[in-house]
Amino acid sequence: MSNNLRWASTLLRSLYQSGVRNAVISPGSRSTPLTIAAAIHPGIRKQVVLDERSAAFIALGIGKTTGIPAILICTSGTAAANYFPAIIEAKESGVPMIILSADRPPALRGIGSSQTIDQMKLFGDHAVFFHEAGEPQPGELDLKRVDYLGKQALNAAIHSGGAAHINLPFRKPLEPSEEELKEETYKCEYDHKNIVFPVDKGLTEIHLASNLTKELADARRPLIIAGPSNPHHSLTRQLQELSKKIMAPVLAEPGSGLNSSDFAISRYEQFLRSESVQEQLKPDLIIRFGDQPFTKSILTALERWSDLPVIHFSARRSWQDNSMSVTQFIECSIKTDIRWGSLAQSTNKKWLSEWKIADQQAETILRKSLDEIQNITDGHVFSTLSNQSLDDWNIMLSNSFIPRDMAMFGSTRSAQFVNRGAAGIDGITSTAVGIHQASRKPTLCITGDLAFLHDSNALLSLKAQDLPPFVILIVNNGGGTIFRMLPIYKTKEIYTEYFETPQNVRIESLAKAHNVTYRKIASLSELGTFDLKGMTGYNVIEIKTDPDESMKLRNTLWNS
Repeated sequence: MSNNLRWASTLLRSLYQSGVRNAVISPGSRSTPLTIAAAIHPGIRKQVVLDERSAAFIALGIGKTTGIPAILICTSGTAAANYFPAIIEAKESGVPMIILSADRPPALRGIGSSQTIDQMKLFGDHAVFFHEAGEPQPGELDLKRVDYLGKQALNAAIHSGGAAHINLPFRKPLEPSEEELKEETYKCEYDHKNIVFPVDKGLTEIHLASNLTKELADARRPLIIAGPSNPHHSLTRQLQELSKKIMAPVLAEPGSGLNSSDFAISRYEQFLRSESVQEQLKPDLIIRFGDQPFTKSILTALERWSDLPVIHFSARRSWQDNSMSVTQFIECSIKTDIRWGSLAQSTNKKWLSEWKIADQQAETILRKSLDEIQNITDGHVFSTLSNQSLDDWNIMLSNSFIPRDMAMFGSTRSAQFVNRGAAGIDGITSTAVGIHQASRKPTLCITGDLAFLHDSNALLSLKAQDLPPFVILIVNNGGGTIFRMLPIYKTKEIYTEYFETPQNVRIESLAKAHNVTYRKIASLSELGTFDLKGMTGYNVIEIKTDPDESMKLRNTLWNS
């Protein structure tokens, strides 16, 4: 009698009991026991995704918005290798996920058997946990080990921030008998009816050391910088407490999870690139929250201010210090209560006022510049979207110019997501699909034309479901225009073909082939009447922007 389903079911039930609620399954034969184990568990939400690369990014989106890993199930061979880009992003951005890769048994490895590769530690150090489960065994101790394995994997994925990989070899027959199926179905139904303990993300209290409190209190020109942060890493409460206490301006990047506040500086990406402004607004203490910043203005400022002390509060145990300037690192969780000790309420409003004046001046220049342009630029898109009331929406931002333009022309808000760990353009739409399906909230994915085409298989997962609207908004500026910032742009005969790579794809046809509603916006008047709040179902919105005017606008604002 085969023990395959019992083995797989024990593992799935262990993961469920630990808090896992989502499984993303790609079809395959060798993974049959795992697929059936997920299918018969009533507490696990399942979705089948044909493309393993897309599946992995959907799982990334689920982990990103919930803080709890989704299970990825695939067959043997190259299937698991397609997970690699998302696994890299998961580790670099601290997102939990669990991979259950089916495998051929050891007896079939290394002898040319079909669909058999070396899956041992396939992802190397990019996975935060690996275990070769071995062939299924019926012994009580063996099953206890598999149950324990589920707890180990979940703990590693959450607390180390990344993918936990379990490799599971199965012999044929892969399908269970009717009796086995009935028995394991009963166990899963019983499991679902019993109380499940949620994942404990920790509740701690930190009392700052007296020297750290003194450093905060003595600062006359403190500045807070908030980099990207997933919701389960975002220390928004702690940041807001500190900014009020020390009256510090806050530079919050898209994806930081912060809404606008009295201390937020919105147009820093516009004016902070200037060396004279960097000198004029040079702080005497920098306090960082979240991951490594990515906007050019903040990066250049941090390099110029490398002589300053930097305190970094983070919910991740990860080196996030591109300028190598952090002098003190404080690790805490989103539930951590920080006791600020003798830190008194500052009354120094002059420093914050200096930043606010620069911010207001930049805002005036921005509005005037946008009004003077007749064609749609990338800037118009982000400015228009940021004027809409989308507080109940998720917003997923692609990489390249997209998050930088949100900082430049738009606004930072909560439920704004980025894949800034490895910052690739792969899997953007799929990540948004995962966020949408796990959160059950309206979701807007803002992507570029190349990033959209790179992940067009994500459209396969937009199937009829009773969910709020999902909108893919494509800023089509004709290719990778961010490369226009490189010196190679001057060598036009090489640049266009090998770097900017404009494509000639009818996006409308692609959307309609997947039964997704399509709309094209080609004028400022159309853009002005575009209302996300009135949309339903799945939608692709293509906005053709003028790349030359867009680049000209950026250069004008950077040098204003």
